[in-house]
Amino acid sequence: MKKTLIKGLVATAVVTALTACGSDNDDTSSVNKFDLTIAHINDTHSSFDPTSFDFTAQINSADFAVRTSAGGYPRVATALKTARAAADDADKPFLALHGGDAFQGSLYFNVLKGAGNATLLREMGLDAMAIGNHEFDLGNEPLIEFANKVNFPILAANLDTSADSQMGDVTNIMPYMVKEFNGEQVGIFGLVLEDMESISSPGEDLVFNKEIETAQATVDTLKDLGVDKVIMVSHIGLDRDILIASNVNGVDVIVGGHSHTLLGDFTNIGNGNGSATAGYAEMFTNPNGTTKTCIVQAGDVAQAVGQVDVSFENGEITACEGNNTLLIDNDFKHKYDGDNRVVLTEADQASTEAFVNEQNNIAFTEEDALLRNIIDIDYKPLIEEYEGLVIGQVFDANDPTDSGSLDNVRIPGFARSGASLPVTGSEAGAQVAASMVWKLNKLGYGVDMAITNTGGVRNSIVAGPEGLTAGYVVGSLLYFSNELAIVELTGADITQLLEDTINYSMSTSTGSFPTFANIEFTYNGLASVGEQIESLNVCPDGVAAGNCAAIEDDTTYKIATNAYIAGGKDGYEIFDTKKQSEVVLSGFIDNESMIEYVEALTAEGKQLVEIPTGLTFIAPADLKIDDPIIKPEDNQ
Repeated sequence: MKKTLIKGLVATAVVTALTACGSDNDDTSSVNKFDLTIAHINDTHSSFDPTSFDFTAQINSADFAVRTSAGGYPRVATALKTARAAADDADKPFLALHGGDAFQGSLYFNVLKGAGNATLLREMGLDAMAIGNHEFDLGNEPLIEFANKVNFPILAANLDTSADSQMGDVTNIMPYMVKEFNGEQVGIFGLVLEDMESISSPGEDLVFNKEIETAQATVDTLKDLGVDKVIMVSHIGLDRDILIASNVNGVDVIVGGHSHTLLGDFTNIGNGNGSATAGYAEMFTNPNGTTKTCIVQAGDVAQAVGQVDVSFENGEITACEGNNTLLIDNDFKHKYDGDNRVVLTEADQASTEAFVNEQNNIAFTEEDALLRNIIDIDYKPLIEEYEGLVIGQVFDANDPTDSGSLDNVRIPGFARSGASLPVTGSEAGAQVAASMVWKLNKLGYGVDMAITNTGGVRNSIVAGPEGLTAGYVVGSLLYFSNELAIVELTGADITQLLEDTINYSMSTSTGSFPTFANIEFTYNGLASVGEQIESLNVCPDGVAAGNCAAIEDDTTYKIATNAYIAGGKDGYEIFDTKKQSEVVLSGFIDNESMIEYVEALTAEGKQLVEIPTGLTFIAPADLKIDDPIIKPEDNQ
């Protein structure tokens, strides 16, 4: 029988509450003590429904690989409500915070835009949310509508809206807020990406100020107001959160997002450590050498909720402890025959449930009935026709474990729900790029190749039980719905673009790594900068056809891409600065084009199969790829 347990979320709150309830401690000295519990989520990406999650249980001292359903908005709601109720029962101050990026990520967002998120998040009892980059993917309007509908403030201290006539009038978007608990004041401010314009589509009148300078200025403002306990809810990624902690005095806790980092040790369930850079609730020393900042982050796609208990003395943080908890169902499946996943035997089900019940970072969690009803009654009927439409079949002959999937990586060698592909790069990306060429040339645009960013290819191409569906393409594979564009560059500039974007991806943004069609080359990370692209050929009929010829530096080529990076974003500045003519916006959307491409293959009696990516990747000496390589047999 399934139990509802939020072990990691409730136990620490109750234990702490037994020793100290809010600021009403028994200490009669001059030391002013204050305890606070923070539950947090981030990068929920419209994951209204659960997603699959794999972990390893210890059964009879042996590893036992299990797949189950995890998270989803109704489970997150249960976790947050349970945590708040426990804190209220213990008379303990409590905050529930969201680190940004509620938008995008599923078919629900494609159909509902921000409206579904507003309705569901307002039922979770959030106290505040940071603005994520994806909140601007459709411009300002959906974010304005979202902010006007939710019942919690949207925080962004480094966002200047004063020059924007519409957003400047939105009262629910603010730099910071102050909460009072039994006479104790806690300041909460938001921080968004200072380079927002390069990775999203905010209005041109918005200004994004520097992160470090704004953070320090905001802390100073709060201190001047007499607020000596400061929480930052951010959407700038773990590395930049650490930079804030190392360069700003006075931020006590950072509740982060953007890097999708599930902080904490999950080796007990076979999932390793969430980060080599930081543990959950790790404390970093500020530049003054005395005060510290505690950093937390809770993964992505609404699979986990974090909870941290923070102690203060005289306004300075003295302790910070907690963990992330994965929220799961008990619908376990296992590959007994090494081929198909099936439900567990009665004995294995009982043993796996007993194992989960012994862990502190994974818990059976019931769905909140209200949110589940809203989703099922109001939203599901709007998208069912997309979810059920089978458009074709997927077959990867090289994959020994899952032939119905074309795996996706951003940077070669780093597994992303599939093989590591350390030499060839993304199998899924190659087909997405091929669909761009197919669509535009079918309409007479005469493009020579496609170059797009792997950040726009959000998942592997995975067939369901009946095949690949339109709903999967729109809701999971290409959910940004980017417009296809054509950019003209010389051969020399294409060579430079490829080197620049690959290097940019390894230093700044993993999603900028290019994926392409109709070209082949070697990237040699051991060579000198400026000489890393070797043997670049153009293949008019695709790499597999073999009729490739060396690119000509002075020849102008037409490149299919998406409108987002055609504007020079995400490391693709050359598209903007070196274009030979104005960018052509086709009016056609990438996911719709992909659907048509697969349907055309199906009409010809063909499947969507692995095709040559055109890439030979030689990693730089300092790039640490997956070891061991994931699915080595599939790394063709």
